[in-house]
Amino acid sequence: MRKNPLFALHTSVFLFGFTPILGKLISINAYSLVWWRMLLASLIFLIFPNFFSKLKQLSKKQIMIFVGIGFLVALHWITFYASIKVANSVSLTLACFGLTATFTSYIEPFITKKKFKMLDNLIGILAFGGISIIFMTSDQNSIPESDFALAFVLGTVSSFIAATFSSLNARFIKDSNPIPVTFVELSSGFVFLSLYFILFASSSFEMLSSSNDWILMLLFAVFCTNIAFALNLQALKKISAFTANIAINLEPVYGIIWAIILFNENHMLNAEFYWGAAIILATVFIHPILMSKKIKPI
Repeated sequence: MRKNPLFALHTSVFLFGFTPILGKLISINAYSLVWWRMLLASLIFLIFPNFFSKLKQLSKKQIMIFVGIGFLVALHWITFYASIKVANSVSLTLACFGLTATFTSYIEPFITKKKFKMLDNLIGILAFGGISIIFMTSDQNSIPESDFALAFVLGTVSSFIAATFSSLNARFIKDSNPIPVTFVELSSGFVFLSLYFILFASSSFEMLSSSNDWILMLLFAVFCTNIAFALNLQALKKISAFTANIAINLEPVYGIIWAIILFNENHMLNAEFYWGAAIILATVFIHPILMSKKIKPI
């Protein structure tokens, strides 16, 4: 996978596609869900071979940078799962998540200090168009108006934060091993959430009370966090954050299909859904082809 960053990227996106499904199935609230996810994922990294020797390779400056990014990851996941819980809809939140590539086309040039690329902007707008088609065909009547609006705002904020931290990772991951970097980001996010619970929201913390929740959370931590996050960072060593987030636009497609299968959210299964999904797929394949033509940035 080190020699094929696109394969690593798409494997991570496929795994990420299960996260909203598991997030809905696990019965605890969004804050507690992210806390447990980050705690278990961090602990699991401790048993990875040669983990501590790899961790020592990070400088203090690198650790501080990835700690800050970890806070953003925690905020992204909180707003993401809060959006799902508020409207009780995977499809709505994933539709909002499609904005990530559009945001990245503007954010990444500032963070990575690269020139603005008109190609990225146009592809981002095209991807947003595909997401919008899916979003506008959703059954909004099944969700109270106030819940729909709040879930939409939370989902949009989550997308903006995701675009920001992925752009930061693209800039700073180049010379770092993704395993210790993932650990630093997840463990710092866990510390951030722990301080939040202690200072502001101790009453909202929820334990994993059932064996079903424990099994789902372990799957969540190992496959959809440890492995997926590390693969995504490995890919970012070779590709841009925008390219990564164009591929991540497949996550809504995967997630909505699973939502249809598992939760009967079949109001999305119509001609418009297929049109929207086709546009998203087109952006995933068109972007690397156009990039290979070495189109000059403006």
